[in-house]
Amino acid sequence: MSLAPGTALRWVEVLASAGVLVSSLEYLARPRALDDTSLASWPVLRLRHRSRSTGVTGAVLNLALAFPAVLVTYAVRAAAAAALAATTLHGPLHVVLLGLVVASTCLPALRGGCGCEGSDQVLMIVFCTLLLVAVHPSPTAMRLGLWFIALHACLAYCVSGIYKVTSRVWQDGTGLVGVLGTRSLGTPSVAAWLAAHPATARRLSNGVVLFETLFPLALAAPATWLPYFVFAGIGFHLCCAVLMGLNCFVWAFTATYPAIAYVVLR
Repeated sequence: MSLAPGTALRWVEVLASAGVLVSSLEYLARPRALDDTSLASWPVLRLRHRSRSTGVTGAVLNLALAFPAVLVTYAVRAAAAAALAATTLHGPLHVVLLGLVVASTCLPALRGGCGCEGSDQVLMIVFCTLLLVAVHPSPTAMRLGLWFIALHACLAYCVSGIYKVTSRVWQDGTGLVGVLGTRSLGTPSVAAWLAAHPATARRLSNGVVLFETLFPLALAAPATWLPYFVFAGIGFHLCCAVLMGLNCFVWAFTATYPAIAYVVLR
Protein backbone atom coordinates (compact mmCIF):
# COMPACT_ATOMS: atom_id res chain seq x y z
CA MET A 1 0.00 0.00 0.00
CA SER A 2 1.25 3.47 -0.86
CA LEU A 3 0.01 7.04 -0.93
CA ALA A 4 0.44 9.15 -4.06
CA PRO A 5 2.30 12.44 -3.47
CA GLY A 6 -0.51 14.47 -5.03
CA THR A 7 -3.11 12.84 -2.82
CA ALA A 8 -1.01 13.35 0.31
CA LEU A 9 -0.43 17.02 -0.51
CA ARG A 10 -4.13 17.52 -1.15
CA TRP A 11 -5.01 16.11 2.27
CA VAL A 12 -2.33 18.29 3.88
CA GLU A 13 -3.82 21.33 2.14
CA VAL A 14 -7.42 20.53 3.13
CA LEU A 15 -6.61 19.96 6.81
CA ALA A 16 -4.28 22.96 7.04
CA SER A 17 -6.87 25.16 5.31
CA ALA A 18 -9.47 24.04 7.84
CA GLY A 19 -7.11 25.11 10.62
CA VAL A 20 -6.56 28.53 9.06
CA LEU A 21 -10.30 28.94 8.55
CA VAL A 22 -11.08 28.06 12.18
CA SER A 23 -8.35 30.38 13.46
CA SER A 24 -9.55 33.28 11.30
CA LEU A 25 -13.21 32.84 12.22
CA GLU A 26 -12.32 32.83 15.92
CA TYR A 27 -10.83 36.30 15.57
CA LEU A 28 -13.66 37.54 13.37
CA ALA A 29 -16.18 36.29 15.93
CA ARG A 30 -14.44 38.28 18.69
CA PRO A 31 -13.41 41.57 17.05
CA ARG A 32 -13.09 43.35 20.39
CA ALA A 33 -10.06 41.17 21.14
CA LEU A 34 -8.24 43.15 18.44
CA ASP A 35 -9.57 46.68 18.95
CA ASP A 36 -7.55 49.60 20.27
CA THR A 37 -8.72 49.09 23.86
CA SER A 38 -7.65 45.44 24.04
CA LEU A 39 -4.35 43.85 25.08
CA ALA A 40 -3.70 43.44 21.35
CA SER A 41 -4.00 47.18 20.71
CA TRP A 42 -2.04 47.96 17.55
CA PRO A 43 -1.28 51.61 18.50
CA VAL A 44 0.55 50.21 21.54
CA LEU A 45 2.10 47.05 20.10
CA ARG A 46 3.55 48.81 17.08
CA LEU A 47 5.70 50.95 19.40
CA ARG A 48 7.88 47.93 20.22
CA HIS A 49 9.69 48.40 16.91
CA ARG A 50 10.43 51.79 15.40
CA SER A 51 10.11 50.44 11.86
CA ARG A 52 6.53 49.37 12.56
CA SER A 53 5.43 52.76 13.82
CA THR A 54 7.21 55.18 11.48
CA GLY A 55 8.10 55.62 7.84
CA VAL A 56 6.79 53.81 4.80
CA THR A 57 6.88 50.39 6.48
CA GLY A 58 4.85 51.66 9.40
CA ALA A 59 2.29 53.23 7.08
CA VAL A 60 1.91 50.03 5.03
CA LEU A 61 1.57 47.84 8.12
CA ASN A 62 -0.95 50.25 9.54
CA LEU A 63 -3.18 49.74 6.49
CA ALA A 64 -3.39 45.99 7.15
CA LEU A 65 -3.03 45.72 10.92
CA ALA A 66 -4.82 48.71 12.45
CA PHE A 67 -8.31 48.07 13.77
CA PRO A 68 -10.71 47.50 12.04
CA ALA A 69 -8.56 46.90 8.91
CA VAL A 70 -7.05 43.83 10.57
CA LEU A 71 -10.48 42.21 10.38
CA VAL A 72 -10.29 42.50 6.59
CA THR A 73 -6.93 40.72 6.71
CA TYR A 74 -8.51 37.86 8.64
CA ALA A 75 -11.52 37.83 6.30
CA VAL A 76 -9.22 37.50 3.27
CA ARG A 77 -7.34 34.73 5.09
CA ALA A 78 -10.58 32.90 5.84
CA ALA A 79 -11.87 33.25 2.27
CA ALA A 80 -8.62 31.99 0.73
CA ALA A 81 -8.50 29.03 3.12
CA ALA A 82 -12.14 28.16 2.43
CA ALA A 83 -11.51 28.18 -1.32
CA LEU A 84 -8.46 25.94 -0.94
CA ALA A 85 -10.36 23.49 1.25
CA ALA A 86 -13.44 23.39 -0.96
CA THR A 87 -11.94 22.40 -4.28
CA THR A 88 -8.77 21.12 -5.92
CA LEU A 89 -7.00 23.94 -7.73
CA HIS A 90 -3.97 24.14 -10.01
CA GLY A 91 -1.99 26.83 -11.77
CA PRO A 92 -1.82 30.56 -11.03
CA LEU A 93 -5.04 30.73 -8.99
CA HIS A 94 -3.74 28.02 -6.67
CA VAL A 95 -0.48 29.90 -6.17
CA VAL A 96 -2.31 33.18 -5.52
CA LEU A 97 -4.59 31.65 -2.87
CA LEU A 98 -1.68 29.96 -1.11
CA GLY A 99 0.23 33.24 -1.24
CA LEU A 100 -2.71 35.07 0.32
CA VAL A 101 -2.82 32.58 3.19
CA VAL A 102 0.93 32.93 3.78
CA ALA A 103 0.84 36.74 3.67
CA SER A 104 -2.26 37.04 5.85
CA THR A 105 -0.70 34.68 8.40
CA CYS A 106 2.59 36.59 8.50
CA LEU A 107 0.92 39.96 9.04
CA PRO A 108 -0.89 39.10 12.30
CA ALA A 109 2.36 37.62 13.61
CA LEU A 110 4.00 41.02 13.02
CA ARG A 111 1.15 42.65 14.91
CA GLY A 112 2.19 40.85 18.06
CA GLY A 113 -0.06 39.10 20.55
CA CYS A 114 -1.85 37.37 17.66
CA GLY A 115 -0.83 34.57 15.38
CA CYS A 116 2.01 33.52 17.66
CA GLU A 117 0.77 30.15 18.90
CA GLY A 118 2.52 26.92 18.01
CA SER A 119 -0.34 25.99 15.70
CA ASP A 120 0.10 29.21 13.73
CA GLN A 121 3.81 28.48 13.36
CA VAL A 122 3.11 24.96 12.10
CA LEU A 123 0.48 26.25 9.67
CA MET A 124 2.88 28.90 8.41
CA ILE A 125 5.58 26.29 7.71
CA VAL A 126 3.06 23.98 6.04
CA PHE A 127 1.62 26.70 3.80
CA CYS A 128 5.05 28.04 2.84
CA THR A 129 5.94 24.50 1.78
CA LEU A 130 2.69 24.10 -0.15
CA LEU A 131 3.31 27.44 -1.87
CA LEU A 132 6.83 26.45 -2.95
CA VAL A 133 5.55 23.14 -4.31
CA ALA A 134 2.70 24.89 -6.16
CA VAL A 135 5.14 27.30 -7.81
CA HIS A 136 7.14 24.36 -9.19
CA PRO A 137 4.88 21.28 -8.97
CA SER A 138 7.39 18.68 -10.15
CA PRO A 139 7.40 15.13 -8.74
CA THR A 140 10.68 15.87 -6.95
CA ALA A 141 9.31 19.06 -5.39
CA MET A 142 6.21 17.22 -4.22
CA ARG A 143 8.26 14.46 -2.59
CA LEU A 144 10.64 16.93 -0.95
CA GLY A 145 7.73 19.00 0.34
CA LEU A 146 6.10 15.97 1.94
CA TRP A 147 9.36 14.81 3.49
CA PHE A 148 9.99 18.29 4.89
CA ILE A 149 6.51 18.53 6.45
CA ALA A 150 6.82 15.04 7.95
CA LEU A 151 10.26 15.71 9.41
CA HIS A 152 9.18 19.08 10.76
CA ALA A 153 6.20 17.53 12.55
CA CYS A 154 8.37 14.85 14.14
CA LEU A 155 10.92 17.47 15.20
CA ALA A 156 8.20 19.64 16.77
CA TYR A 157 6.86 16.74 18.82
CA CYS A 158 10.29 15.49 19.84
CA VAL A 159 11.67 18.88 20.91
CA SER A 160 8.59 19.51 23.03
CA GLY A 161 8.96 16.08 24.61
CA ILE A 162 12.68 16.44 25.30
CA TYR A 163 12.07 19.79 26.98
CA LYS A 164 9.51 18.17 29.27
CA VAL A 165 11.89 15.28 30.04
CA THR A 166 14.36 17.78 31.48
CA SER A 167 11.69 19.65 33.46
CA ARG A 168 11.02 18.52 37.02
CA VAL A 169 7.47 19.90 36.99
CA TRP A 170 6.59 17.67 34.04
CA GLN A 171 8.22 14.68 35.67
CA ASP A 172 6.14 14.97 38.82
CA GLY A 173 2.94 16.13 37.09
CA THR A 174 2.73 19.59 38.65
CA GLY A 175 3.43 21.19 35.27
CA LEU A 176 0.32 19.59 33.80
CA VAL A 177 -1.74 20.69 36.80
CA GLY A 178 -0.34 24.20 36.50
CA VAL A 179 -1.14 24.55 32.81
CA LEU A 180 -4.68 23.25 33.24
CA GLY A 181 -5.15 25.62 36.18
CA THR A 182 -4.47 28.78 34.19
CA ARG A 183 -7.30 31.13 33.28
CA SER A 184 -6.45 31.45 29.60
CA LEU A 185 -5.42 27.88 28.75
CA GLY A 186 -6.99 25.66 31.34
CA THR A 187 -9.93 23.89 32.89
CA PRO A 188 -9.76 24.69 36.63
CA SER A 189 -12.08 21.85 37.64
CA VAL A 190 -9.83 19.28 35.94
CA ALA A 191 -6.74 20.93 37.41
CA ALA A 192 -8.26 20.76 40.90
CA TRP A 193 -9.09 17.07 40.46
CA LEU A 194 -5.57 16.27 39.27
CA ALA A 195 -4.09 18.26 42.15
CA ALA A 196 -6.07 16.02 44.50
CA HIS A 197 -4.81 12.91 42.65
CA PRO A 198 -1.07 13.54 42.13
CA ALA A 199 -0.32 9.95 41.07
CA THR A 200 -2.77 10.22 38.19
CA ALA A 201 -1.38 13.64 37.24
CA ARG A 202 2.13 12.20 37.18
CA ARG A 203 1.12 9.26 34.99
CA LEU A 204 -0.74 11.51 32.54
CA SER A 205 2.18 13.92 32.42
CA ASN A 206 4.64 11.10 31.77
CA GLY A 207 2.30 9.79 29.08
CA VAL A 208 2.39 13.14 27.29
CA VAL A 209 6.19 13.24 27.54
CA LEU A 210 6.48 9.68 26.23
CA PHE A 211 4.13 10.31 23.31
CA GLU A 212 5.89 13.49 22.19
CA THR A 213 9.42 12.17 22.60
CA LEU A 214 8.80 8.90 20.79
CA PHE A 215 6.57 10.26 18.00
CA PRO A 216 9.45 10.40 15.46
CA LEU A 217 9.56 6.60 15.64
CA ALA A 218 6.47 6.72 13.43
CA LEU A 219 8.83 7.22 10.48
CA ALA A 220 10.95 4.18 11.35
CA ALA A 221 8.35 1.79 12.76
CA PRO A 222 6.57 -0.79 10.58
CA ALA A 223 3.75 0.63 8.48
CA THR A 224 1.24 -1.40 10.50
CA TRP A 225 2.06 0.80 13.51
CA LEU A 226 1.12 4.01 11.70
CA PRO A 227 -2.58 4.00 12.74
CA TYR A 228 -1.56 3.83 16.41
CA PHE A 229 0.65 6.91 16.10
CA VAL A 230 -2.04 8.76 14.12
CA PHE A 231 -4.89 7.96 16.51
CA ALA A 232 -2.70 8.76 19.52
CA GLY A 233 -1.89 12.14 17.99
CA ILE A 234 -5.49 12.92 17.14
CA GLY A 235 -6.61 11.92 20.63
CA PHE A 236 -3.88 14.04 22.22
CA HIS A 237 -4.81 17.15 20.25
CA LEU A 238 -8.54 16.65 20.79
CA CYS A 239 -7.88 16.56 24.54
CA CYS A 240 -5.88 19.78 24.23
CA ALA A 241 -8.76 21.35 22.30
CA VAL A 242 -11.36 20.36 24.90
CA LEU A 243 -9.32 21.08 28.03
CA MET A 244 -7.20 24.02 26.86
CA GLY A 245 -9.20 25.57 24.04
CA LEU A 246 -6.39 24.93 21.55
CA ASN A 247 -8.77 24.23 18.68
CA CYS A 248 -6.35 24.96 15.87
CA PHE A 249 -3.72 22.53 17.14
CA VAL A 250 -5.99 19.68 16.04
CA TRP A 251 -5.97 20.89 12.44
CA ALA A 252 -2.39 22.18 12.33
CA PHE A 253 -0.72 18.99 13.49
CA THR A 254 -3.08 16.51 11.85
CA ALA A 255 -2.41 18.38 8.60
CA THR A 256 1.10 16.95 8.78
CA TYR A 257 -0.12 13.36 9.17
CA PRO A 258 -0.77 12.74 5.45
CA ALA A 259 2.87 13.70 4.84
CA ILE A 260 3.97 11.27 7.55
CA ALA A 261 1.76 8.60 6.00
CA TYR A 262 3.34 9.22 2.59
CA VAL A 263 6.85 8.79 4.02
CA VAL A 264 5.92 5.64 5.95
CA LEU A 265 3.99 4.01 3.09
CA ARG A 266 6.34 4.96 0.25
